Amino acid sequence: MCCKYTKFLSFLKNITEFINFTPMNKSEISITGTLKEEIRCILKDSGACAVGFAKAAPVDSREWDRFCSWLSRGDNAGMEYMHNYPDLRRDPRLLLEGAQTVISLAFSYYPPQWRPKDIGTIAAYAYGRDYHKELRKLLKPAVKEITAKFPEAHFRICVDSAPVLERYWAQKAGIGIKGDNGALIIPGYGSMVFLVEIITDLAIAPDAEACGDCGHCGACRRACPGGAIEEDGTIDCRRCISYLTIEHRGDWSLPESIATMRTEAGRKTIFGCDICLRVCPHNRDVPSSPITAFHPSETMLSITETDILTLKTEEDLRSLAVASPLSRAGVAGLTRNVSNR
Repeated sequence: MCCKYTKFLSFLKNITEFINFTPMNKSEISITGTLKEEIRCILKDSGACAVGFAKAAPVDSREWDRFCSWLSRGDNAGMEYMHNYPDLRRDPRLLLEGAQTVISLAFSYYPPQWRPKDIGTIAAYAYGRDYHKELRKLLKPAVKEITAKFPEAHFRICVDSAPVLERYWAQKAGIGIKGDNGALIIPGYGSMVFLVEIITDLAIAPDAEACGDCGHCGACRRACPGGAIEEDGTIDCRRCISYLTIEHRGDWSLPESIATMRTEAGRKTIFGCDICLRVCPHNRDVPSSPITAFHPSETMLSITETDILTLKTEEDLRSLAVASPLSRAGVAGLTRNVSNR
């Protein structure tokens, strides 16, 4: 009897290493140990190069003040939607009833091959298929598998679909540090990554917040054609080629925007800019993305300014660059970009 009792106590001890719980209330469940790592493995098997967990809570005052300062300076340029839903952006718990955890994931898009330099610049993130759809497609089976283990749990996948400060949460979840250009750097994988958040009412034990800095070599600031990188690591979009060639609608009218697009880099750009990423030492000798949907198609490696100027309709664009992020700029935006010579 004594032996059986000892084995029973040992069994209870092992269980509590995996999950500490109060049966009265699901919101008080705290998933730790082996079960937590099983969740991480399931999500990493979807193709993520990093997965971390943070406690769902309001964004801290320092980071929130930095975001509000960015808006007050007008550095968001024409992205007026950044003013929308401040309560949701400040507190992710408002995005899902009973939210307990923010899961942060990074997916590499580092290309196995680059476009020739003399045919016009396209940012590497646009080499493959549209990441919004592809990442949801990758994550849905993983979330389904986790739900099978926790049938009462709820999840919300956020791929630029909700007002979330994704780089803040990625650092909170311990998966990377911010570079001087504001990009998140994943150790061993660099900063050419897509970030995704999964908000859940499962209370998963948080990982340690990522600490440290990028090294402050200054390469990104020196290389930025428009001088868009602020001292606090935010971006003045009025001087950013990426914003000006993708998000901006109509002609460039602000003096600083016109000056940026008259630089050599601006005049050579078809869509987007990743100069500050390509010069970053953290992006040297990193592996290419294992996700083939993000690998460049032959079209994206060879499309030229002349090809863009032949486009007449949005359907022409969709046919030329199937499922590509290029559609974000539209025919009008792309034509404006390549006519800037």
